[in-house]
Amino acid sequence: MAKKTKIEKYIQPGELPAFLRKMADALEGGAPEDDAYLVMIEGFKKLKINIRNEFGHTAVKVTAKPMPEENDEIPDDKTENSAAEEATTDKPKYKTIKKRMKASFKVIFKSVHAGTIPPAGVVEEFMADSQLMVSYEGYGDEYYDEYMEACEKFQQACTDSDVEAAHKACDEINSITAHCHSRYK
Repeated sequence: MAKKTKIEKYIQPGELPAFLRKMADALEGGAPEDDAYLVMIEGFKKLKINIRNEFGHTAVKVTAKPMPEENDEIPDDKTENSAAEEATTDKPKYKTIKKRMKASFKVIFKSVHAGTIPPAGVVEEFMADSQLMVSYEGYGDEYYDEYMEACEKFQQACTDSDVEAAHKACDEINSITAHCHSRYK
C-alpha cells in the first residue's frame, strides 16, 4: 500500500470550481475514466487540499493517504521486536495504546466541543484502550481510579445522548490526563 499519493495541477482560476466538483463527484461515486487520476482520493483516511494563486494561475495540490487495509502491517521500526513482545505479554506496547487513545480522544474532544455526541465506535475504542491503559503499572497509577470514574461518566453521558454531560466528562478526562502527563511525560 502506498503511504500517500499526490495530484499537482496548474489551472486557470476559473477552472477551480469545476475541478472541486470533479473531486466531490469522485468521492461520491468514483472517479470517471477521463479523470482516472482522481481514484486516489477514494476511500481516503486523510485528504489534504492546498490551493494557491501563483502568477495568474491556480496551483492545486491534493494529497491523499489511503485507509489501511486489515492485512496491512502497521509501520514500525521495531515490528519484529514488538510482535515478539506482544506475543509474550498478550498486551500491546503502552506507547501503541497511547497513540490510539490520542487519536480517538481528539475526535471525541472535537465532537463534544462542537455540540455533538462522538461516533459510538470511537467511544468504544477509547473506553477499551482506557481499560487496557490502566492495567499497566508505573505510568501514573495514582490517577487511574479518578480517570476511570471520569471515563465511566463520559460513556454514560454518550449512552444517554447527553451532550452537556459528555462535554463536562470530556473536560474532566482532559484535565486528569493533563495533570498526569505533567508529572510522567
